[in-house]
Amino acid sequence: IHCISYLECWKRKFSEDMTDLFKIIGEVEALLSLSVLADNQSITFPEFVENGNIILEVDQITHPLISLQDVVSNSFYTKKGISIITGSNMSGKTTFMRTVGVNAILAYAGAPVCAKSMRISFMKIFTSMRVQDDVSKGLSSFYAEVLRIKEVVENLEKKKHMLVLIDEIFKGTNSTDRIVGAKEIIKTLNKDYVITLVSTHDFELCSLVEQREIMGLNYHFEEYYKNDKIYFDYKIKEGKCKTKNAVHILKMAGLMK
Repeated sequence: IHCISYLECWKRKFSEDMTDLFKIIGEVEALLSLSVLADNQSITFPEFVENGNIILEVDQITHPLISLQDVVSNSFYTKKGISIITGSNMSGKTTFMRTVGVNAILAYAGAPVCAKSMRISFMKIFTSMRVQDDVSKGLSSFYAEVLRIKEVVENLEKKKHMLVLIDEIFKGTNSTDRIVGAKEIIKTLNKDYVITLVSTHDFELCSLVEQREIMGLNYHFEEYYKNDKIYFDYKIKEGKCKTKNAVHILKMAGLMK
């Protein structure tokens, strides 16, 4: 009875503050969760660049969800323009783009990043990665990607700094339409206030850089073979990819002879 009496008194005194209390607890828990990075990653605090051209410069950046025993670091530098990333299957293109994206989000959240060093401008982040269809809305995966990229293009009108990450652009349609559409979108994103990373299996897109139709560089990931087995170093390199491994993977799975 005494406990119930004290509880009722407490409720009359503090009940109106409960919503604020839970918000505070939630914020503290969210901030504390960022400290988990220090347990399994090599971390540092980023340097923010506020003047001049937009920049993204990372040294030995890693993905926070891959353990230090298994993760492969990469260094990367870009100052506006388009980075077209080609590479064979499973070579590391998507993981690299996710690594850049998640560390940028951590930086803007005031958290440490998984890198030896990081210099980054303030940019609004847009992604088109792991886009899925939606049966309930009648959206195919291709149209869902189109809508995502449309949002990116519409935001160009604001002329604000942007970081755009597009993984395997327009993979949900045929190769002819994909290449034509991808080239047009990449040209549209070719702004001096936008940093764009685009991964693709279509080597034809690399011609945009080679023929100087856009600002930027070509990058690639590749595989190597030893004793008829496929290996990856997961390191980003300059230039266009010159290898393919789809047939070898099909043979490994026993689907081809």
